[in-house]
Amino acid sequence: MALGFVPIVHIVAALFSIVELGLTAYLASSFDSVSWYGYYRGASPSRVNFMVFNSVWSLLVLLYVGVTPLYLTSWFHKLAALALNAVTTIFWFAGAIALAVFVGGPWSCGANSFCGAEEAAVAFGFFLWALFTFLTVLDALEALRSRGHNTGAAQKPTGAYPGA
Repeated sequence: MALGFVPIVHIVAALFSIVELGLTAYLASSFDSVSWYGYYRGASPSRVNFMVFNSVWSLLVLLYVGVTPLYLTSWFHKLAALALNAVTTIFWFAGAIALAVFVGGPWSCGANSFCGAEEAAVAFGFFLWALFTFLTVLDALEALRSRGHNTGAAQKPTGAYPGA
């Protein structure tokens, strides 16, 4: 079975989202277990929590955009998929920028797994932003290409005069 280009991008985005979910969940649990000089008091920062949300949101969006057109075609709408991809792109851009500002750096982490997880989470956040930007552009081009046209099968004339 040969996959097209867009389903491969969906699979890569899903894998990156799972990796990002693992990284940011690790960061959130690390912040919850360390006092960080009394600043966070057992709660992870909102930037990290937003990236956890982004990962789960992206998996749900990819489920709708990737699986629904194949199996539940009556529930799929191209403009809804475009809107979901556009919102997800904005979420990833905002989250990656916020996390990058929070982390600072680049640092020489050495064997510090927390520092390495922070930097990897920033990198995967920007990778996911680039992937969803690409998917949004492709969906927008497809929406513009099929705008105002009946993309379904051509209908046979009924034999009535053309104005009926």
